[in-house]
Amino acid sequence: MRRTLTLLLVWAAAASVLAQTPAPAPATVTRARSISHPTWRELSLEQREALKPLAPDWDKFDPDRKKKWLEIAAKYPNMSPEGKQRLHQRMPELSRLTPEQRETARENFHRAYSLPPDQRQALTQRYQDLPDERKRALAAQAHAKPRPATPRRPAAPAAPARAASAASAVQPTR
Repeated sequence: MRRTLTLLLVWAAAASVLAQTPAPAPATVTRARSISHPTWRELSLEQREALKPLAPDWDKFDPDRKKKWLEIAAKYPNMSPEGKQRLHQRMPELSRLTPEQRETARENFHRAYSLPPDQRQALTQRYQDLPDERKRALAAQAHAKPRPATPRRPAAPAAPARAASAASAVQPTR
């Protein structure tokens, strides 16, 4: 009897504690994990204006992506009206790129801007002068062509391998 009473008291105490702190709903837990800071509501008015096309997806971005977009938002006030419009038009597409596609886009950007301005302008003009069918064919070719995996840093030959090959090249004479 005493044991049963003790169990009932422990159960009642546990039930009252659990009743006071309800468990979060699974959707709330999932949503809390998907939001990283800053949230859309935490952005300044200027940042929200610059990043307006990203509003529906902002709270789903990881912190690194948010940081990159905030760097772009910092440059937004100094852009020309045409540049601002072009950025807003391209933002949704750019935000949906995979990490590999973003890396390719960065490489293409750096390659293009490593050219002298007059050469870059001439190439741009040549492309603009192409018929739409040819532009579509080039785009399809670029998407269909498998890109080789390029290492970020060239692998340095191992020192022991060089020493071993040098040792095998020198053979003792008798």
